[in-house]
Amino acid sequence: MFKSDGIQSLIQGATYVSRIAGEHGDHLRIAEEKLYVNEKHLPLKNKSGDIRYVNIRDSRYLASTGEMLTIPEGQYFVLGDNSTNSLDGRVWGFLPAGNIKGRIAFCYWPPQHVGSVR
Repeated sequence: MFKSDGIQSLIQGATYVSRIAGEHGDHLRIAEEKLYVNEKHLPLKNKSGDIRYVNIRDSRYLASTGEMLTIPEGQYFVLGDNSTNSLDGRVWGFLPAGNIKGRIAFCYWPPQHVGSVR
């Protein structure tokens, strides 16, 4: 969970939920709809199964297959679960460490997904 303060393209002062895909020093790339962190495939799942990362409109980061991204010091890179409609780091870039407010532990919406989050 993070605050959007200072991140262009996001509503200022809002709270968002995304997965941290990498931290400073990590090398990320997307190939064949899969996320690779430091050249190792990182399979991410949600309630629907494996998350496939596709190119999205307005993407500025990880926009082409095989593009490598190195996360700078004091920053993180986040990706959303709904990869085809997610306004995540692929659009707006890096998340400053100070914007992170906590970890999600419980899901209450939608009702069919109520429960603990791993």
